[in-house]
Amino acid sequence: MPSKPETYPALRSAVRKSKKESVSMPNTQYVHKPSLSYPAVYIIFTLLNAIRRGVERKNIWREFRRQKIALKPRLLFWIAICKQAGLIKEYEGRLSVSSYARAWLNQTPEEQTIRLIEAWQDAPKNKKARQFRKKLLWKLKYDQRSSPVDQRSSPVDQRSSPVDKPLTRKDNDALNGLEALGLVSENQLTRWGKFFVKGEGSLPTPKPVEPCRISEDYFIAPVPQHTDLLWEIEKRLRPVMPGKYPLTQRALSFHNEDPRTLIGLIEKGLQTEIPARTKALILNQPSIRVAEGIVLEFSSPAELAQLRRQPGFREYIDEFLSSQRVLVSSQKAKNLFQMLKRRGVYLDQNEEQAEASRKRTHFPQKTLLQPIGKSVPKLTLIEKYKQLGQALDVLYRAPGYPAEQRRITPHAS
Repeated sequence: MPSKPETYPALRSAVRKSKKESVSMPNTQYVHKPSLSYPAVYIIFTLLNAIRRGVERKNIWREFRRQKIALKPRLLFWIAICKQAGLIKEYEGRLSVSSYARAWLNQTPEEQTIRLIEAWQDAPKNKKARQFRKKLLWKLKYDQRSSPVDQRSSPVDQRSSPVDKPLTRKDNDALNGLEALGLVSENQLTRWGKFFVKGEGSLPTPKPVEPCRISEDYFIAPVPQHTDLLWEIEKRLRPVMPGKYPLTQRALSFHNEDPRTLIGLIEKGLQTEIPARTKALILNQPSIRVAEGIVLEFSSPAELAQLRRQPGFREYIDEFLSSQRVLVSSQKAKNLFQMLKRRGVYLDQNEEQAEASRKRTHFPQKTLLQPIGKSVPKLTLIEKYKQLGQALDVLYRAPGYPAEQRRITPHAS
C-alpha cells in the first residue's frame, strides 16, 4: 500500500471530532432517483467490481453506461483517485483490485472521505499540480471569496490574516473533483465539506440501517450500508443499477456456482427467509402456474389485436396469455360475452361439438354375479333343471332390443 502523503491540517482535527459524535456521510441517506448522478462511494464501488470481473480498462465505461451512472468527472479521474488511495493497482497496463479495497469499503464514511481528500490532493504526478490542489484546499478553508482585507487595518492584522484573493478560473475548474467527492456544490462548500475542510459544524445523526428487500424480481440493497454483503453478491449477479440486482431467469443463467450460496447471501440481507417463488427460480426448479378463470381463444391474432385497442375490452381481461388467448375471470365473463355478441363475435362454447352419448343396447342392468370355479355348460344346466322340474332364470336377447330377464321351466319332450 502506498505511503501516506502529507495531509491537510484540518483533516486530522475532523477525525478527532468525528469520533466524539455520531455522524453520517450523505451517501447513507441517498435514495435512488431517476437522476444519473451518484455519490462517490457508488462510483468507486462500481469501478472496483468492474475491475474484479475482468472488464478491460477500455471497456469499463460501458459498465457505467449499462447501469446509467453519469461519470463526472471522467473515468480517468476516478482511476487516479482509486490508485492513489490504494484501492486499485496497475501492473503491465492491467488494473486489479487491491486487498485494501474491501477494508476501505467497510470503513466509516468519515474515514472514507478523509482518504479520498488525501488521494485527490496527491493524485497528480506533477509536483506543482499537487501544490496547487493543496493551496486550493487552504483557500477554501479561509473562504477566499470574502471581501478584501481592509487597507486601514494594522500591519499586524494583515500578517495574521491570509492573503485574501478571489478564486481564479483555474481554481473553479479544479473544484469539479471536490464536487464529485461531495465537498463542493455550485462553487460553495457543502455541509459535508465545511466539516472536513474548515472543521465547522456537525453532521446529522445517521439513519438506521435499511434492510434489503425483494421487489418485482429484484434484490434491492443500499450500497453504503451493505457494501460487505454486496461485495459477495457482485461475484454472482450483475446489477442493473447500483444496489439493484435482477433475479430473473436470464440473469441467473450466468451464475455457475452453488445456488444455495446465493440464497444464503440474499437471506442474510433480508434477515428472513427468501420467498418460495424466488427460491425456486434460483434453484431452477420446474414450476406450474395455476390461474382460475375462463380462457378465450380467438380464431386469429389480428382479431385479438383489434379488440386490444379498445379500452372497453381491456378492462374485462385479466391476462393476455398469447397472441390468440386471453384469461377472463368468471365474474366478468358474462358481461364480456354480451359485449362480444353485440359486436358480432360468434362464441363457440364447444356445445355443438359434443357428441351425443350412445345408449347401450345390451347389459344395461347391474352386473350379475359370476360363478366361482369351473363353469357348467348350458345344456348340462338345462338337463339338470329338467330333471328337478324347477324354473330357470335366463336373459332373452333379440337384435336391436335390450336383454330381458325371463323365467322358464324346462319340460321333458
